[in-house]
Amino acid sequence: MISMKRKTTVTSVLLIIFLICATFSFFSKAKAEEIIRADGYTISRYKVILDVKEDNKIDVTENIVINFTNPYKHGIYKFTPTWLEYTGKDGKTIKRNSKVINYRAEGDPYTLDTVKKKARIKIGSASEYVGEGEKTYIIKYTYDMGKDPYKGFDEFIFHAFGDYWGTKINNAEVEVNMPKSIENYKVNFFTDKYRKENVTRFVDYKVRGNQLKAKFNQYKYSGIEKHCEQYDYLNAACQAYSSNPKGLEKSLTVDIELPEGYFTGGSWNYGYASMIISFIVFILTGSTIYKWQKYGKDYDKKAETVEFYPPEDLNSAEIGYIFNNKQANKKLTVSLIVSLASKGYIKIDEIKDKKKKIQITNLIPKALKKPVLTEDFKRKINIRKLKDIDDKLETDEETMMKFCFKNSNTKQLVTNIDKFLEVKDSLIKGGYIEIIEDNEKEIIKEYEKKLEEYKKSNQNYSKKIETVPVLSKMEQIVYDTLFNTEDVVILSEHETFYLVFEQIRNELENNLKDKIHDKKASKQIGRTIIITILVLILSVISYGYVEDLDPRISILYTLSFVCILINAFFIFIMARKTEYGEAISARVKGFRHFLETAEKPKLEALVAENPQYFYNILPYTYVLNISKKWIKKFEDIKMPEIDMGNFDYGSDSSYSSLYDDVSFPVSSSSGGCSSCGGGCSSCGGGCSSCGGGGSW
Repeated sequence: MISMKRKTTVTSVLLIIFLICATFSFFSKAKAEEIIRADGYTISRYKVILDVKEDNKIDVTENIVINFTNPYKHGIYKFTPTWLEYTGKDGKTIKRNSKVINYRAEGDPYTLDTVKKKARIKIGSASEYVGEGEKTYIIKYTYDMGKDPYKGFDEFIFHAFGDYWGTKINNAEVEVNMPKSIENYKVNFFTDKYRKENVTRFVDYKVRGNQLKAKFNQYKYSGIEKHCEQYDYLNAACQAYSSNPKGLEKSLTVDIELPEGYFTGGSWNYGYASMIISFIVFILTGSTIYKWQKYGKDYDKKAETVEFYPPEDLNSAEIGYIFNNKQANKKLTVSLIVSLASKGYIKIDEIKDKKKKIQITNLIPKALKKPVLTEDFKRKINIRKLKDIDDKLETDEETMMKFCFKNSNTKQLVTNIDKFLEVKDSLIKGGYIEIIEDNEKEIIKEYEKKLEEYKKSNQNYSKKIETVPVLSKMEQIVYDTLFNTEDVVILSEHETFYLVFEQIRNELENNLKDKIHDKKASKQIGRTIIITILVLILSVISYGYVEDLDPRISILYTLSFVCILINAFFIFIMARKTEYGEAISARVKGFRHFLETAEKPKLEALVAENPQYFYNILPYTYVLNISKKWIKKFEDIKMPEIDMGNFDYGSDSSYSSLYDDVSFPVSSSSGGCSSCGGGCSSCGGGCSSCGGGGSW
């Protein structure tokens, strides 16, 4: 079973990993939105008029003719993004932040909001339907593209229409009114933002002075002209093919290559909030690194030493905990059961009935219980009254006379002897009583005889107990729990033994945790978890919501997310051992290394020194995961017989069966969920760069 603190740490780390994955998933979806199909409308005509200023501000007018095929529509909505990517004639793609100013619709009611960093205008009334047929919408706004970002040349780039209306755009037109003449400058048209899908040959355009007028030719784009060259234009097939030409389904990017200095001035459309947040993230990460340097950096590793026996006489569970504190409680406890067998306290037998069972027998006889000196001797005093009470007696003397001689002139005292002895001498001296009989001397003799017998029994006990190995506290817990009712138990029928697993873990934690693991470093793990979550939240706010960095320093976003991983990494390496922990771990590793590599002559010498050596070390090899190697080393070494039962001590699976045979309380519960499944009731779509819209 895992301790509560370890559970908390693991849960926190898993939560951080989940949040990091969810964050990247969120941005991935935000950058690759699904394109949906239009419902209940088509676009009959779409004209965009761009009045461009020298400072890169553009007054935009969009004339959109919508043909509604569904009478139950209220109007349309359109997105205009602020962050856009532009690829210039030099092939370099840059990201620019623009401002949408004075966004409005003429002649119709509208509302404004922002969705996923896009300005949205929603035109129409919720209380009215547009009805079927065509309706013209006029949308106007100023698009401030900011300072010219190019060096050595200027370029006008604008993504017109938007590319996720969900329907083709018929009769797409663009009119650009530049601040100065653009004659003899190169003009291109693209349907993507990376200048790869050049569709200039499908656009009919003219340049006169500072004006560009362009219309997307659907017939050329559809290949209709080429198709009809092979037939008579009056041919029915050609006419049918020409009746529904392929329309524009993407944004049309207008690109005019201009000389350096064409645009002057311009706004700086960025802020400082994301930068400040990024520096806060860096400071928090720096503090984590500093705390690791101070509290979490490991002490110097100690050199492994050759150990023939367990260091500091630690029991097998303690050695297993030091070697790997994540070992299961069952394994550590099973090693203690094997240790009891190796010390001769118990034997383990596999018995076959209808089902294979494990039987554990107590080999320590009751005769080895420590002798107790019993005190069952009684003093008896017989007395006789010589004269009656008179006024010469003290109060306590008078009381004793009345007690003794209220019914007769003789009395045998068995009780109240101590009080009688207090007044005995004065009553005898005054001639009031005489003692007929007192067995005090006989009692002394009997007690001395009993005392001599006790001393002899105790000496015999001491001699016998010297032959029985001493148990550690944890071994004693396992032993006492096994035989709390009887001396032969079937493990699967022992109803309370399962409680030992947690008890052993608690003992290990209490005895070793703070000695081996640095307490201050452990506390810093919780602090690092909190900082990691805080850095994650700040990074999401900076990139996902604020996002006002100048693209030239946008690497700060990447560094912020790297800081999440750095902090999460330090959660795992913040914990460290104490200096004692490093020292004892080195000794345990040295002990394990010896058990793995010991050669036959050395093992034979150790067995000659201690015939029980193989059996005593066996439970340690189990928790150090080398029991098979250990057993194999002794195949050719003669060892004394020991009554440990018919249990197969040479098989790891046998050790597991000890745990599997433990009886656990039966509990009934039902869980799960009444229903499964997921999804969303509605989905939206769009393009991360080019805007678009739909109906509602």
